[in-house]
Amino acid sequence: MSIEAIIIYSIAIILLIISFFADKKKTLKGLKKGSKSFIKLMPVLLPLFLFIGILLAIVTPSFISTLLGEESGFLGIVLGLSIGSITFMPPFVAYPLGVELLENGGAYPQVAGFLVTVMSVGLVYYAVESKFFNKKAAIYRNLISFIGAIIVILIVMVVY
Repeated sequence: MSIEAIIIYSIAIILLIISFFADKKKTLKGLKKGSKSFIKLMPVLLPLFLFIGILLAIVTPSFISTLLGEESGFLGIVLGLSIGSITFMPPFVAYPLGVELLENGGAYPQVAGFLVTVMSVGLVYYAVESKFFNKKAAIYRNLISFIGAIIVILIVMVVY
């Protein structure tokens, strides 16, 4: 387990203990509601996690670096945006992957587009998002995130 995970879990446990001593009844009620919500979400999330795990096992950093290298140009940018939009990763996984991609020959604009979309677009979560919010909100959020990624690419192209 990474140090980040240990810190996050430790903070959560400490806050849970503080909450328990502050109001035992509310804390138990919150834990009960949270566990019910978790059980309700599992049929939707479990296949999603399996899909992401398989996808991340197939799409290795060296494979992505080949697609996102200096020579890939505009096609590499489009591929970075596309691959990043399909998958989803939390920042503490995505940033080290971005460093590895750059060290393996990835170009800054391509990797920047990939990183922004992999953390913000996440089309694999569209079904869950549209179920809990609505389809229009899910589409708008993904579209705005995608446009933001393009803006970031343009800025990186100017800077680098």
